[in-house]
Amino acid sequence: MAFLVLVSLAAFLPGFFNLPPVDRDEARFAQTSRQMLASGDLVDLRFQDGTRYKKPAGIYWLQSVAVALTGPTEDAAIWRYRLPSLLAAMLSVLLTARLAGRLSGPEAALPAGLLMATVFVLGAEARLAKTDAAVLLTVLVAMGPLIAAYRGERLGWGGILAFWAALGVSALIKGPIGPMVVLLAAAALAVLSRRLHWLLALRPLPGLALLMAIVVPWYAAISLRAGQAFWDEALGRDLIGKLQSAQESHGAPPGSYLVALWLAFFPASAALALTLPQIWAQRRSQLMLIAAAWVVPGWLVFEAAPTKLLHYTLPFYPALALLIAAVWPLAVAGPRRWALVAAGLVMLLPYAVMTALAVYAQGLGGIPVAPLAIAALISLAGTAIAVFALTRRLPLVALCGLCLAGNGLQVALFPTAAAVPRLWPAPAVVAALPVTDACPRPTLHAAGYTEASLVFLAPGPVVWTAAEDAAAALQTDPCAAALLPTDAGFAPPPGIATIARIQGLNLGSGKPVDLTLWGRQP
Repeated sequence: MAFLVLVSLAAFLPGFFNLPPVDRDEARFAQTSRQMLASGDLVDLRFQDGTRYKKPAGIYWLQSVAVALTGPTEDAAIWRYRLPSLLAAMLSVLLTARLAGRLSGPEAALPAGLLMATVFVLGAEARLAKTDAAVLLTVLVAMGPLIAAYRGERLGWGGILAFWAALGVSALIKGPIGPMVVLLAAAALAVLSRRLHWLLALRPLPGLALLMAIVVPWYAAISLRAGQAFWDEALGRDLIGKLQSAQESHGAPPGSYLVALWLAFFPASAALALTLPQIWAQRRSQLMLIAAAWVVPGWLVFEAAPTKLLHYTLPFYPALALLIAAVWPLAVAGPRRWALVAAGLVMLLPYAVMTALAVYAQGLGGIPVAPLAIAALISLAGTAIAVFALTRRLPLVALCGLCLAGNGLQVALFPTAAAVPRLWPAPAVVAALPVTDACPRPTLHAAGYTEASLVFLAPGPVVWTAAEDAAAALQTDPCAAALLPTDAGFAPPPGIATIARIQGLNLGSGKPVDLTLWGRQP
């Protein structure tokens, strides 16, 4: 477990502190948590002067506590809001290892934990102040007692309470998504085994009472405070809206998650390719039944939904790690040729990503060589170790090589991206703001760039407005600055001058931006 903690930190920390707020979701979550801390209102969810009702309050509570415990709350750096995600990701690694040890013996625990610690999507979520790492943790906490009940193991009140509490906490973090994954797995296990009585070991009546005690108070409070507005936003526009149509250009056809698995699950996806023959040979085993019940129903639901994002299938990855860890020594001892070829092709992914990143960054003014070179060396070393260990039939060494290659991919993407200035227009805008003794918190009137990262980073208020209103504010407010599209045709009146021109990429929309910051002449 201590070794897995160190591996997790090595995988998750590069870029954790210096990656700017990422649009759109992370910056919105962090800003809402900041306003919760400032107001002391633990019920209502506010972003700027409006509401933020897409998700329940749980993640904002966690982020607020993390910031409050780590120093002054005013103008806290973004990494402090990321701490719940980092901790949840690390605990998820440890719980995956523990579950593998229970299901397949202690020799499977370390491989399962190593695989999860270096999964690409989990590494991304550990670095972002969002809900998904926390939801993964609640799913793992709930799946432990559920699997124990299914296997007929003795389940004490600790496990029972953990199951229902995890469902309740998950519902407070991301609504029905986490409970849906667990309950679909329970239903699938009941159908596949043609048994229902084992579910009684979870004590449904007292368990439901605990679930309601966790969930109902806040949902009742927000319903009294906001009325129908919360449910219209959270259920109508966010949840049901994503099931009906693709939102924010995140649409993809069914089957997209299966294709994306090979990158999102990397480097475990290379191990999955190598172990497919052994997993198929174990298809009638209890472990295979549990993993199939965990993965298949929920995966099909997400594949059917029009809105698709890479991290949506994260709650299913521990089940795949359990399968791989159970048969990994067998796969290394007697690999099939086609499986070796498939695993080798998957191992090319980090180099393809690094090449694409380098080419794309050239269009944004270049890329820092040092982090990308370090990442390439890490991946090459990991690949070489994995190949050597596979030829010598050394399963644990081969797995460590794969994980090292996966760590190289994370170093390539996150620290390198953080060092490309044009990916982050908001920090450039804030750095150029005219902060003086007379105007320590200038008001920024922004038109054409309305991303939450600007609100989070700016030292003073940010007003999203039309271009003509932003320009007019320069005449009336001596501490105002205006951020306008360069092609807006703004003709500055006397006394107003260009402060800076910012060009780059809006990560929230994926479109290039060309902005000019205007302010009063000194």
